[in-house]
Amino acid sequence: MKKLHVLFLFILMAAVTVVSCDDEPLEGVFSVTGDGSDPSEPDPDSETCQLAFDTLVAAQAAFSSATEANYSQVCGAYATAIQATIQLCGDASGTLQATLTSLGDCSTPDPCFQAETAANAALGAFNNATSDNEEQLCLAYSNALAAQIVACGDSNGNIQATIDALNCGGDCAAAQVASLEAQEIFNAVDPLDEDAYTAACADYSMALQAQIAACGDTDGSLTAIVQDLGDCSPPEQDGPVQVTVGDVFTNFNTATVSISGSLLSVVATDIDTGDTFTFDIVLQQTGDNVMQNTILTVGGVVHTPSIEATTPFVNNITANDGTTIVGTFSGTFTNPDNEEVLTADGMINIIY
Repeated sequence: MKKLHVLFLFILMAAVTVVSCDDEPLEGVFSVTGDGSDPSEPDPDSETCQLAFDTLVAAQAAFSSATEANYSQVCGAYATAIQATIQLCGDASGTLQATLTSLGDCSTPDPCFQAETAANAALGAFNNATSDNEEQLCLAYSNALAAQIVACGDSNGNIQATIDALNCGGDCAAAQVASLEAQEIFNAVDPLDEDAYTAACADYSMALQAQIAACGDTDGSLTAIVQDLGDCSPPEQDGPVQVTVGDVFTNFNTATVSISGSLLSVVATDIDTGDTFTFDIVLQQTGDNVMQNTILTVGGVVHTPSIEATTPFVNNITANDGTTIVGTFSGTFTNPDNEEVLTADGMINIIY
């Protein structure tokens, strides 16, 4: 078979053009089939025609996925394969010649034409599908049409109508539809309705896992969504105190305000970790550095702010009216050994 392919490459070149050593076309009748037949009369049933067609299919596939860097080379090979197929197999419908004309001089990439070529190739494969690969080839054709819409547009909606009419069926297609429906429900649910959120999230996660099982997940995108959904716990709402400690964000979910005369004592707690942020402040006092007795407890270790550090602790309170405390703070905190061990940057928005 290898010798036959090598022989065919010679035949292909001869079929496209026969040139003398002086680069002048030779005159007369030449036989390239080995049996003395006239090559000007293509034989669609010949072995050389079948080889030409196989070469054309491979060239067509390469052209469909050509990049800007190799477009001219791949396009040229595709054009040569078309010419050889016309010579050896004929082109009664004129389709091959029309394609060859559309290629032009192969100097400028044409993503739309490449997408159309890929869709036509996928259609050809689908038309010759067997019961074993019909669903797979149907989905491949549908995906090729979707890529054609991206590359060429679909002003009259005909391509999308073709996609909709395919109805590829099978477990994979059904799983895709189910996951899209579950996604729409999940996207519409109110995160504050914890029961509805958890139920919709669980349904979406299960639908995605069913899609992975039926269709695969070659790029891992579906698996990544499932991982992001996690255990479908409702998303945590912004707490009254939010702090970035080093590179770690901490959400202090709750805050209590104790009042003793004109002094307010605030205790903010991260209910997930038990970490706390506490400070005192005089009622109605606002401005720079009015927070007192500030303590940040992380992992059971008490940290106090340092005003002498390279990045000293500063704070600014913009509202303190007896119902709300609003402000920001940042700077260095030290551990019980007076070592500068962390920096924090936070915001306060307490309503009590």
